[in-house]
Amino acid sequence: MTLSASREIDRYVDQELRTFRVAGSTTIYKGALVSVQADGYAAPLTAGEKFVGIAYEKIDNSTGSDGDKAIRVFTTGDFDHALSGAAITDIGRPVFASADDTLTFSSNGNSHVGIAQDYVSAGNIILRLDTQRRAVKTVTHVVEDLAANGDIAARAIHSFNKEAWIVAARVVNQADSASGIDDSNTCVVAVAATAGAVATVTYNSTNAFPAANNADDMGAITNPHAAAGAVMTLTVTNGTNADPGPFLVEVDYV
Repeated sequence: MTLSASREIDRYVDQELRTFRVAGSTTIYKGALVSVQADGYAAPLTAGEKFVGIAYEKIDNSTGSDGDKAIRVFTTGDFDHALSGAAITDIGRPVFASADDTLTFSSNGNSHVGIAQDYVSAGNIILRLDTQRRAVKTVTHVVEDLAANGDIAARAIHSFNKEAWIVAARVVNQADSASGIDDSNTCVVAVAATAGAVATVTYNSTNAFPAANNADDMGAITNPHAAAGAVMTLTVTNGTNADPGPFLVEVDYV
């Protein structure tokens, strides 16, 4: 339905603070890293959940139900925060959280929270929040239907024109269902960069290739750093009867 008259729409001038409804039986402390659960309610950050910001205030909803109280959180800005092992050479690295008070450079199973904008001292950084993951870019490479026993040997799929940090990699099956993959006929997908292996996943009888139109995380990221000029390569090795069909390989980086 189209408008037939003028209307007023509320405009939020300040984009720094936003309000989220708090999960039941939950207390969020001021300064906590905050995430939203699968049901949409805010809680102290749990690794892997969507990060929404840093708590502006303490909210005690320990005796309440979902949504009985709301909390204001900082969704943008720079914050001085401890990060064990942080050094001056880490400026620009993506930062993750494993708990509501713990930052890490490891993406494995953790929540993306932002970028190391500056270095304060050993073990302390200036964290620039990135709640919408705007700093994260994705490389997508289409793997053709190789057929059974078809391989790809270190094919170049991306060149980094500036320093980057790889944070995740996925295999995405396209419309076909894989066939012939088992313990004797594995399908190995590996991503590497100049520094070495980035992520490798082996599909077999136990670890099934993703179903049609489904994605599968390639697991732990090793050697996440890519220097300016580094080339990322893809290797696919299929057993005699292993036929994954056409699929995508997606790699996220900052």
